[in-house]
Amino acid sequence: MKNVEKSHVEDDSSSFDPLPDDILHQILNKLIDLKILCSCKLVSKRFFRIITKVDTISLITKHTSFNPFLSTIQSLRKFGGLKSLCIEIPPPREYPFLFKWKIKFGNKLDSFICLLPNTIYDNQEVYVNANGGKLEEEEEAMELRGRKHCVAVSCLMTAMTRLLMLLCSIKNIPLLETVSIMDCDKRWRVSASEVKVTEMRNDLTSPSESSYMRLEFGCRVSRCYVPMLELPVSGYVMKGVTLFLFERDDLPESEFDIFRKTVDADFEDKKEAAYCEALMEIFKNHMGRIERLNHLTTGVDF
Repeated sequence: MKNVEKSHVEDDSSSFDPLPDDILHQILNKLIDLKILCSCKLVSKRFFRIITKVDTISLITKHTSFNPFLSTIQSLRKFGGLKSLCIEIPPPREYPFLFKWKIKFGNKLDSFICLLPNTIYDNQEVYVNANGGKLEEEEEAMELRGRKHCVAVSCLMTAMTRLLMLLCSIKNIPLLETVSIMDCDKRWRVSASEVKVTEMRNDLTSPSESSYMRLEFGCRVSRCYVPMLELPVSGYVMKGVTLFLFERDDLPESEFDIFRKTVDADFEDKKEAAYCEALMEIFKNHMGRIERLNHLTTGVDF
């Protein structure tokens, strides 16, 4: 009886043996999730060997600062065939405002834009009902303005750290072609793919140029406040919308052309798309509200 049970277990454990390596690789390559892949590596030496050749991995990390994140990237170097990487990171802190931010970067961080509405309404009727049956514009209080500025600078610091993480991933994973680092709440995403990844990797020639020095820059700061934005496409109404733009001061004056050309509607739901529409609405109809703030020099403490 014991011999029969033992034989059954052995047959079950070797059920993948008839499959050639390339078929097993195709199966395991669809698992993607790093935790599942790491568990599967323990099945057998064959599984371990094939899983280290998967080309796509997705993971959620608790590390919001750079140094712990670096250890995660170093561990991913064991996956010698890795070409596509998606990493989700929890927000570093709770913010008192709704916001989205976006960056433009090449070899260095060029520009950062942050949009902070006080409130978002699904449509004009909801807005009117919530505001005593009328559409009105309110000026922003000085205290609220200062708090928003602090949030924007904090988001800028986060953006710079995330870009450093992106550079670290590209530098340390030789075959990587696509990398995306995003917030679990989908407030931001930093990503690069194909040609841009290749260009960035080629430019990462020395540690002094490829990491911290790339993210330290004097910047021009602009601000725009719009008391109320009615968004005709999505139907949303945003109240108390503040936009901040930080640009490297060694770049030509862009007059927001950078973001006019790069803002896209690659969001997953209607509210996500509304932020994109709000940016375009400001650039199109509210340029006169934009004001240049004092010159600030921003550094990053990692």
